[in-house]
Amino acid sequence: MARDPALPLADVQWILGHAHLTTTQLYLNPSVEEAVAELRAHHARQSRATTPSPPPAPGYDPSSLDVLFGRQR
Repeated sequence: MARDPALPLADVQWILGHAHLTTTQLYLNPSVEEAVAELRAHHARQSRATTPSPPPAPGYDPSSLDVLFGRQR
């Protein structure tokens, strides 16, 4: 229920009898598969972006950042 975008989280809170919304939010932790899928979707969106990435801050290795953010060289 907590992952259903058509069902407000406050309604889920009421259904489950939680006094605090933060208790209901504990059930929103993504699974590893969901996190990886979201990361891949993020990288796909970034690869389609038309604005160039800003240069890295001093001290950061550009090739490490490329790997981290899924950019191709």
